[in-house]
Amino acid sequence: MERFRFIRWNVCVGFIFFFFFLSEDSDAMVAGCVKPLVVLDAGHGGKDGGANFGNFLEKRVNIITALLTKKHLEDLGYRVIMTRSKDIFISLGRRVEISSQVKADIFVSIHFNSSKNRQAEGIEVYYYSSKPLPRNRASKQLANYILPRLIDQTGANSRGVKTGNFHVIRETSMPAVLVEGGFITNTQERQKIRQRTYLDQIALGVAQGVDNYFKMNKCPRRELNARPAA
Repeated sequence: MERFRFIRWNVCVGFIFFFFFLSEDSDAMVAGCVKPLVVLDAGHGGKDGGANFGNFLEKRVNIITALLTKKHLEDLGYRVIMTRSKDIFISLGRRVEISSQVKADIFVSIHFNSSKNRQAEGIEVYYYSSKPLPRNRASKQLANYILPRLIDQTGANSRGVKTGNFHVIRETSMPAVLVEGGFITNTQERQKIRQRTYLDQIALGVAQGVDNYFKMNKCPRRELNARPAA
């Protein structure tokens, strides 16, 4: 009888632990894996100012936004490496090399837009998709998680998820996206982009989108990062 009670007690304890771990949200499920590594790429830099409007240079807001995004991602528990953390020139090829050397799980490039059409405004997210590779499908998925969070945080006009042939999202071997956070050539949008609080909203949107992507995938799917031999 005593033995039966002991077994029954152990079974009850087992169920308690089972339901405790079952109740943990998907954050814990990600935490159970090696924390995903995100490479953040602040576009342009150094001698390459990027888009400009007078003395307003894209490269400056790119790095501010990327650093803010880094903080939000680290607060969520992600490991983050920057292709640049100050105003220096880094070639496109070197940016790709960095992401490969550190074996990043995803690559996110931060940019701001410009146009001859001064009315153009809004946020768009690009991914590369000339071939139906698994990592390209994952890139599209990542873009589709990031854009809605950007719009939620900023209230900006959504210009959609688009395909693009940009070097850093074409040549990287892991899921990769390029975020265009708004038009510095649009008067109203430029005034917002000048404000650090607005850049922080963009950064938070990117971080939340990345977090949702990994929650959905539970853990980094490193098999998506492989590119077939040419």
